[in-house]
Amino acid sequence: MANINLSPSQEQELYDISDELYDMYIEAADYIIENDLFFEVGVGFNLAELIKKSWENDVHWHIYGAFEFYSDTLALHKFNADTPTFLSQAAEESGNEIKEKIRDNFKRLITLDDSLNLFEERYDGWSILFSAPRDDQQKIENSKLLQTLAQEAGFETGFSYLDEVVFSEDGIFDSEENQYEYWFKNYSWNEMASQEPELLTTLTSLIKEQKVIILNPAYTALFESDGIIDILRKLYPDTPYLKKQEKSDTLINIFFAYEACGLSYVSEA
Repeated sequence: MANINLSPSQEQELYDISDELYDMYIEAADYIIENDLFFEVGVGFNLAELIKKSWENDVHWHIYGAFEFYSDTLALHKFNADTPTFLSQAAEESGNEIKEKIRDNFKRLITLDDSLNLFEERYDGWSILFSAPRDDQQKIENSKLLQTLAQEAGFETGFSYLDEVVFSEDGIFDSEENQYEYWFKNYSWNEMASQEPELLTTLTSLIKEQKVIILNPAYTALFESDGIIDILRKLYPDTPYLKKQEKSDTLINIFFAYEACGLSYVSEA
């Protein structure tokens, strides 16, 4: 990983691009869902129903993601919308900005697009279980940072390694049989679809029966799909930061939590 010094105007340009791109991703996801293009963009058939279910209701709120841009042209490389890495490091490097925006976005699980000041009035003790693979220290650090931010936002929380989480027809529980209304999994939907299809079936049933809300939502797998950038280019042919580019030496990450909220790092593409 390497550092880069951008001017304030360059940083603001990246923020503006990210905000605009997120709106484009929403339009592209709508297009894919309405035209049943899951296979065409490389999303597994067993994710389609869950994606549709999470897309149709705002309670399935997207907490955070990270756009990757080529440093030389500011063209988009990809959107890590489901389980972006380097959150802990990026949060430290950006001061309080990323933490503040993610903390506020947790409150939007309750307030949605209404004022954040309504959180305390509307919050009714719902709890979030944060998880991570036992053998992935970076994901553990990210999940525990997110847990802290959710607690600071006002949520009751818990933490369990993925292998400790209990799934039943009644919902999601930790090893001490505490039930949670939300589960932050830190386990990508695409990996789950290929490696644990039975778990995916269980989660689909739980979401359909409104027994749990999973973060980040299943539609983020669509945002990360192999073919969505081609859809974006079709819908927005004149957008300069969607142009094709050969591999670059460096990438810039911009974290996104309701809006662009922090430049994080540059790495080899």
